[in-house]
Amino acid sequence: MDGLDKLAQGMGKAIDKVPEVYDDGLKDATKESGKVLALIPQTINAALAPLRQWIAQKEYNVAETKKLLAQKLEKVEYEKIISPESYVAVPAIQAIAYSMNSEELRNLYANLLAKSMYIETKELVHPSFVEIIKQISPLDALIFKKIMEREINPMINLVMKNKEGHFRTIITNVTDINIASQELVGVSIDNLAKQNLISVPADDYYTNEKVYDSIIQTNFYKNQKNLNRKTVDGFEFSYSKKMINKTNLGKLFYKICVAEL
Repeated sequence: MDGLDKLAQGMGKAIDKVPEVYDDGLKDATKESGKVLALIPQTINAALAPLRQWIAQKEYNVAETKKLLAQKLEKVEYEKIISPESYVAVPAIQAIAYSMNSEELRNLYANLLAKSMYIETKELVHPSFVEIIKQISPLDALIFKKIMEREINPMINLVMKNKEGHFRTIITNVTDINIASQELVGVSIDNLAKQNLISVPADDYYTNEKVYDSIIQTNFYKNQKNLNRKTVDGFEFSYSKKMINKTNLGKLFYKICVAEL
């Protein structure tokens, strides 16, 4: 704002030097204009106050990022720490500044940066990982971690079905993951699949029926069964079996952004 202050001061001096040929009325008007001009820097300063606060916060976040990296790399041999590729590090550092209030997202970015600075994992860091993290929520991150750390991931769609095999879908993506409401978990699964971190094949499922017991025994499933009674046209409450698969991209994303060194 120094430049704006100097500009306003210069304008004020120019007005002060206006020749005396002006009549009194014009002088008064000029003085009033000078007062308005003097207020411009103050107004801009006030308007940009939140921006200055954001810049200060961003600088603080960068400093905190350095601390996180020090923690992530503390067990790595000094000679194996190298400069990261700028096309990975720059957008990751910029993005982490917006995510410091989320432990889940902050940790993903910090792991990504740490792996990009570790000689043994640097080549595995894909530049798309920064954009993927931008597209997921803290809940998405938690659910993805849970999926990747389980051997099996059963899922069902709740349906109303008749004897002819016709069905109407009630709710999709129902799992035994209970860290949020089924509605939010379902949305997260949709988004993780959209990012190609997981896949939900149309016709794949586990043949072992007992795999789905963990879902069928939940209160959510029981409540839905009570709510959706047999209809007059012969549709009854049922479910179609599904499964969540881990994609190659998801496995690598987990290794780089989720797993610790």
